[in-house]
Amino acid sequence: MKNALVILAGGKGVRFSQKIPKQFYKIGNTNIISLFLSKLDKNLFDYIVISTDKKYRKKYINLSDFDKNKIKILFSEPGKNRQKSSYNALKKIRKNKIDKVLIHDAARPFCSNKLIKKI
Repeated sequence: MKNALVILAGGKGVRFSQKIPKQFYKIGNTNIISLFLSKLDKNLFDYIVISTDKKYRKKYINLSDFDKNKIKILFSEPGKNRQKSSYNALKKIRKNKIDKVLIHDAARPFCSNKLIKKI
C-alpha cells in the first residue's frame, strides 16, 4: 500500500501581518513547517508533496532529515485557493498508484503521528 502526504504551504499569511507567511515563521531555531516535518514519522509515507511558491522552497524548507531514497519528496505550485493547491499537489502523484492521501496544512505543526495513524 502506498501512502502520500500533501502539505499545503501556499498561503500568503495576510491576516498574520508578517513579512513571511505563517508556515515559515520561526519558533526557536526552526520554522513552523520544518518543525512539523522533523516530528513526522517518515515510515508512514512513500511520497510527500509540498505545495508552496518556489521562492520559499530552498530558503525555508529543510529536507535533510529525510532519506530521499525511501520517501519521494515533490513540490507543486500553490493555487489561488486551498482547493486548487490540493488539486495541483494531487496531479503530481496521480501516476504513482497511491492508495491513501493525507492533506495537511503546513501552519498546523502539532499534529501527532498517533493522530496521523488513526486517520
